[in-house]
Amino acid sequence: MVKIERINLEKEGLIKFFSPNEARILELLWKNKKMTSPEIQQKCDDLSLPCVAGTLDRLIKSGFVNRTIDKTGQRMRYIYSPVGNKQKVGNKICEKIIDCLVDTFGTSTIDTIKKNRNRGKLK
Repeated sequence: MVKIERINLEKEGLIKFFSPNEARILELLWKNKKMTSPEIQQKCDDLSLPCVAGTLDRLIKSGFVNRTIDKTGQRMRYIYSPVGNKQKVGNKICEKIIDCLVDTFGTSTIDTIKKNRNRGKLK
């Protein structure tokens, strides 16, 4: 789950913003679109099913994953899907970080972003 205090820009990829398990599960969901927790656990065979379920719960709570109920046949199961693609998640994280910067440093944050964009540092 993206928590400002957990962001570590020295790490690589999604684990700058998510735990390693959250990042793995998000990548799987982006690739496969919809999966059940046992399907995810099979792809992440080093993780237990309760670990996968707990991680999915955190991703749902933070708004990055959806859970729907499939009542096909005689049983009920949960189907998990990403809320958006990687770009949409990136936008959501950027908004959260910018809001935090503005809260802390004021609107000069926006001016700095605009200056860096005009200088070609941001694309």
